[in-house]
Amino acid sequence: MSEIAACTLIQEEPDRKTEQYMMMFKDYPDVVSVDILQEMLGICRKNAYLLVKQNKIHSARVGRSYKIPKLCVVEYLIDQNRQLGGMRLSNSLAPSLQNTSESSKLMMPKQKAFSYK
Repeated sequence: MSEIAACTLIQEEPDRKTEQYMMMFKDYPDVVSVDILQEMLGICRKNAYLLVKQNKIHSARVGRSYKIPKLCVVEYLIDQNRQLGGMRLSNSLAPSLQNTSESSKLMMPKQKAFSYK
């Protein structure tokens, strides 16, 4: 089975959350490059390649570039959201990179905790 066929969203009927993410990315093509993945997720090039190379976002290598189905990006976001118990999308990207050996090299901004007095 190819890595792209491993995307479960391709094999299942989309649920409401999947449809919401698809609407969020409606202006993007069905297959994206790493440059477009950066734009979609709002991350740097290094983190985008890290997600693809660690197979956290399924892709296919074509020549020297990666081709990433938009459905696999949506699946990654839904999986991150599920792991965090439904937290906001902007908070869902950092935990996926914290358990890697290269996490000490990444410069991820710390989340500030606000308290009311």
